[in-house]
Amino acid sequence: MTVLEIVKAQLDTSLSDDRLEMYIDEVGQAIKTFCNREDVPDELRYVHANMVVDLVRLRQKNTPDAEPAVQSIKEGDVQITFTTHEKSQGETEVESVVHSYKNVLYKFRKMRW
Repeated sequence: MTVLEIVKAQLDTSLSDDRLEMYIDEVGQAIKTFCNREDVPDELRYVHANMVVDLVRLRQKNTPDAEPAVQSIKEGDVQITFTTHEKSQGETEVESVVHSYKNVLYKFRKMRW
């Protein structure tokens, strides 16, 4: 199975194949960068797919149309603060997904000289 087939099997989404391929490439590049490699090893195929699924779910949860999450509430003179979305959100989402899988990725990391 390819990474795209695994992702499509795990997600119930209306995203196009082109959009999913973009996410697959984005996560693949993050894996290559983290592991200091020029390829994504075949042994990481399911990890790669799971990382893409996590990224898609994270981005769907953080869409601008979604209701903002409450950051803090003060009771005296009622004040509610909502979370805001940063412009660098895409980077932080990918970085958080890579961080979640770093223990697995360390096994495939190459050293730089």
